[in-house]
Amino acid sequence: MVLKMMKNYTLLLTLFLSCAFWSTTNGQNALLRYADEQSALANYAQAVEGYTRAFERRKTYRSAKGAAECYAKSNNYAKAYEWWGKAMEIGENPSVDDAENYLKSSYAVGKEDDALKKLRQLGLDPSNMDPLDLLMYRTVSDKAEEDQLELAAELNTLSAADFMGARDGEGNLYFVSDRDTKAQEKSFPGIRFDARNQLYDKEFSDWTGREYLKIYKKDPNGAIIQLQMDRDDFLNVSDPSIVKAEGKEYLFFSATRSIRKAKQKRTFTVSPEIFYGELQGDKVANIKSFPFNSTLEHGMVTPFVDQSAERLYFASDMEGGHGGYDIYYVGYSGDFEFGEPVNVGEPVNSAGDERDPFVDSDKFFFASNGHQGHGGLDVYQVDLQEGSFSDIAPLDEPYNSSKDDFAYRQYPDNEIYLSSNRRGDSGLDNIYRQVARALRKLVVSTVDCNGLPVKGARLMVQNEQGEQVEMAQEDEGVYSGVLSGNTEYELELTKKGYFSVEDLDITTKGTEPGTIEREYRLVPVPDNRTVYVDIIYYDLDKSSIREDASKILDRASKLLKEYPFLRIKVSAHTDSRASRQYNVELSRQRAENVKASLVGRGVDAARIAAEWHGEEQLVNDCADGDHCPEGLHQLNRRTELVISLEIEEGMTVPGGMLPEDWCNKLQPMQMIEEYTGVPMVHFDFDRTDLRVEDKMELERLVLLLENNDDLRLELQGHTDIRGSEAYNKELSEERAGTVAQYLIDRGINKGRLDYSGLGESSPVEDCKDIPCSEEIHQLNRRTEIKVKQ
Repeated sequence: MVLKMMKNYTLLLTLFLSCAFWSTTNGQNALLRYADEQSALANYAQAVEGYTRAFERRKTYRSAKGAAECYAKSNNYAKAYEWWGKAMEIGENPSVDDAENYLKSSYAVGKEDDALKKLRQLGLDPSNMDPLDLLMYRTVSDKAEEDQLELAAELNTLSAADFMGARDGEGNLYFVSDRDTKAQEKSFPGIRFDARNQLYDKEFSDWTGREYLKIYKKDPNGAIIQLQMDRDDFLNVSDPSIVKAEGKEYLFFSATRSIRKAKQKRTFTVSPEIFYGELQGDKVANIKSFPFNSTLEHGMVTPFVDQSAERLYFASDMEGGHGGYDIYYVGYSGDFEFGEPVNVGEPVNSAGDERDPFVDSDKFFFASNGHQGHGGLDVYQVDLQEGSFSDIAPLDEPYNSSKDDFAYRQYPDNEIYLSSNRRGDSGLDNIYRQVARALRKLVVSTVDCNGLPVKGARLMVQNEQGEQVEMAQEDEGVYSGVLSGNTEYELELTKKGYFSVEDLDITTKGTEPGTIEREYRLVPVPDNRTVYVDIIYYDLDKSSIREDASKILDRASKLLKEYPFLRIKVSAHTDSRASRQYNVELSRQRAENVKASLVGRGVDAARIAAEWHGEEQLVNDCADGDHCPEGLHQLNRRTELVISLEIEEGMTVPGGMLPEDWCNKLQPMQMIEEYTGVPMVHFDFDRTDLRVEDKMELERLVLLLENNDDLRLELQGHTDIRGSEAYNKELSEERAGTVAQYLIDRGINKGRLDYSGLGESSPVEDCKDIPCSEEIHQLNRRTEIKVKQ
């Protein structure tokens, strides 16, 4: 009897346990089906509740993984890390992909050491995972204060998601928040994309468990007010962008409508759409639908209006994209007649999600989770030139972190806003601002010699490690960028046809935060013109340097050593006496002696070009067999010194001279006057003929004009006071004409010569009231020469 009763009890217990197991299993499966359905609809609050309840009934890898994935998608990285850990412990053979997801979540909350230890205990080797991909998920490293972002406390709430939208010309900030205005116990991490939905609560989002997103405005006085929409079918409202058109201000935004029925569909999903309306203070009126909305087919979010290009950018998962949400644009006219959508393509769009387009000058910013980055959504920039996109690069820290970073906004005063859920483990979005008080801003202005902005210059600024600073063009010829603290920088400014500019003295070491301003003058590179000439004369049949020539060589060597961008040509000659072969050798000796003398005075031999011509280039008619006075033969026994500029492309302003010196077109002439000395011709009493020493001086002037085709001369003849005023006027004109004729006979075009006579009207010494010696009268009998361009 006892045995039979025991058997019956055992059968009853087995039947009860079987029913209980069937009920538990069946209930868990129902919960998992419900959670999967809600996850597919992006209703992560309901989905994670289903997975966790299923896990409470029976601890399975599937339920733990489902909860981990939902927490990760809704940006709650602490919970995602917790549930991935449970999944790793339960799963018999967790996949490498799941292990990587676990490790990524650990990086997001700074617990990678614990995760690596657990993976090794489970027999998983992290070295088999993608190290480059995982490395980008590390938490933001500690940076110096000047590189950090501050939490915009006046815009954020502790228990809601807040993210940036736009700023208008009056300083009003427009942002998005799901802050509680109605009590609600549920709280779930922040969101960006407006979720598709099937079921609606009138007051609370199925995705977050909090209120729906709304657009708020903060005025310059700090008052915050919710924008009111003139229609009542919107649930989530976000992504504000402002544009002025025809004297009015318009607000573009995205919104999810409350749609309860759809024709011929029992089940359907509702996607966000783009709308725009007139902004009237705190109200948006006359709201219109963007013509490419199709809420049951695809989503449309994050509109941004680039008014200068008349383009509306937005993100959409419409058919034909690269995957997920892609960025598109449409052109529009002033009355919002829209063109056809254009997918911006690569390098912007990827197989992941792209959103939050923003244009600043020639840079295009956007957020993406489909490119290699730091983790989650990251902010990227590409070059935008003539409507085309190129050269993608993620922003550096602190703008990107291991969590979600998006809604980057940069305004003309370099006020930067960023939205991110990097703070703590809540996953809630917050608005951050560049810490203005800690910024080191570099502002570079480029001007020409007239102080006008220079177009098309290439500017490069880099730090001690060779990392370049992004310099954005603020205005024509004006660039700005943000510098790090305690760092030295080098600057290079180049433009074809201009001297380059280098600045090695830009530093933030020992400086307070603020603005560093630099103005650089870009100077056109002059032609390789001649700036100095002189002539060394010799005794008959000699090549040795005379005492008068030694002073000339002293002057030339000083000029060459002071200005390293100069080069000298030494050309030696003889008179016609002796054989041609002998004279060639004699001129060679003269050239070599001059070169050796310059080298001995410290001039680099590589800067000296020596040539010799014997008697082949006489300055007069004293050829073989012609009878000439010794003075005319002396003119032919010479070595000509010609010093010229030698400027290479890309050179900086040379010789320690300032750019403003080179902006003066007469600067080379000042060098000529300082070193060469423009001659003055003196005459004997009542004479107009030239003396030999005057011809020697004029030969230097001929040499200068032969090597500078753009130079002209102004010749002014003068007399002493002896003789009548009319006579002296005529005599002075003849004296100026004599000098002009000598130059013309030496091959100088008369069109390059202006000459006149001033008689006795401009004496060097006034001898009318004071008796003058013959030497004083000699000073007044002259022809003055002025060099002109």
